[in-house]
Amino acid sequence: MMTKATMGRPRLLRAHWLCGLAAVFVLLTACAAQGAVTSLAPAEYPVFADDLALRDLETALDQSLQYLRVRPLTTRYDCGGRSIAVHRLIESAAFLQRLVRTRPTPAQLNEQIRAHYEVVRVEGAQRPTGRSLLVTGYYQPLFAGSLERTPPYLHPVHAQPNDLIVREGTGGKPVIGRLQAGGFKPYWTRKEIEEGELLKGQELVWLKDPFDVFVLHIQGSGHIRLTDGTVRALHYVRGNGREYRSIGKLMVDSGRMQLEGVTMDSIRDYLKAHPEERNQILHHNESYIFFQWGKPGPAIGNLGKELTPGRSIAVDQLWLPPGALAYLDSRKPVLGNSRVAGWERMQRFVTVQDTGSGLKGPGRVDVFLGAGDAAGTMAGQMKENGALYLLLLKEPEARAADRPGL
Repeated sequence: MMTKATMGRPRLLRAHWLCGLAAVFVLLTACAAQGAVTSLAPAEYPVFADDLALRDLETALDQSLQYLRVRPLTTRYDCGGRSIAVHRLIESAAFLQRLVRTRPTPAQLNEQIRAHYEVVRVEGAQRPTGRSLLVTGYYQPLFAGSLERTPPYLHPVHAQPNDLIVREGTGGKPVIGRLQAGGFKPYWTRKEIEEGELLKGQELVWLKDPFDVFVLHIQGSGHIRLTDGTVRALHYVRGNGREYRSIGKLMVDSGRMQLEGVTMDSIRDYLKAHPEERNQILHHNESYIFFQWGKPGPAIGNLGKELTPGRSIAVDQLWLPPGALAYLDSRKPVLGNSRVAGWERMQRFVTVQDTGSGLKGPGRVDVFLGAGDAAGTMAGQMKENGALYLLLLKEPEARAADRPGL
C-alpha cells in the first residue's frame, strides 16, 4: 500500500505489505475505505495525556525524523483529501521531540499541544459493531524450530521460490505470478502450496505447529530458537500475491465462534480441539509469505526503521502519512500470571511507521507491542474502540498569534 509520495521508499521487511496487521485474523468486519478527516476546533480537542515513558517517544520520533528528513522537499502526502507537505510533518515531530526533552509535567504537555498544534480527527465509517475506529496490536514472535525435518518439527517456513515472477502492473504495482505453458498465471494459493507440497527443497526451517507458521506469516518477521539453543531471525521477503482473507471472520460467519469471543488464543485453542478442521480454516486465507534469514534484532516497519513498542503504529498510509505524529486514545490489556487480568485506558502520542494491506481506510490502527510471549498475549486480545488524532504544528502565521514555543 503506497502513499502518493513513494520516492526513495526503502524495501519493506515486514509482511504488513501483503498480509496486513499482526492480529488481522481477529478482524471481524470489512475494512471499509470510507471515513473522514476532520479539523477540530480548540474546544473539541481531547485532553492530551501520555501513559508511557517520554524517552520512548523521543526514540520513536527520532526514527520518523530520520525517514522524513531524507524525503525530497517537494514531497506531499494526501490525507483524506488534504495535501500535507513533508516539511510540516518534520516540524510537527521535531517540535514535540524538543518539548518532551524538557520533561514537561502532564499539565504543561497538554497546554503546549493545545497551543501549538492543529488537531485533526481521523475516523472510519461506522461499523456494525458500533466502532468508527478499530484498534488492534501486533508483535514480533519467538518460536522453537529445527533446520531439519524431524518430529515434532514438521511444518515448514519457505524461502522465496525459484519459479515466482514479479511483473509491473497498472500504476507500477507489482503483480506476482508464475509461468505455465508459456502463460503468466497467479502464484499458487496457500492450500495448493501445502497440500501439493509444491516447494520441497526450499524450506528454511521447520516449526512444531502449523498455526505458529500461520502467525509468523501474519507478523512478517520473528525469531527462531533452534534445537542447539541459538536464535536466528526470519524476515519477510515477498508474498504469493494472493488476497488476505480473515479466518476470524470465517470463524464467526461459519458459526464456530461468537464475535466477542474471537482472539488469537481462542482460535489457537479451537484448532487444537478440532484438528480435522485446521486445514480448512487456515487455507481460507490464500495469502502465503516467503522469508529469508537475517540477524536477530528489533522489528522493522515499512519506513525501514526500528519500531518502538507502544509508540509505532501501522495504518493505511493513503489516509495517514508515513512518519506522521498522532495521538491515540483506546484501551490496552493488563497482564497477570502471563494472562490478561484486566483492561486500562491507553492514551499516548504515537507515530506512523508501518502499514498493511489489511489496513483499509482511516478506521484501522495496529499498535506495535514489542517482542515475545507477553506482547503476543496482549496483541492477540486487542480489538478495541478508539480515537485517533493527527497532530500538525500550526502554520507559522497561526503560531505567531500564540505564545512562543520552546
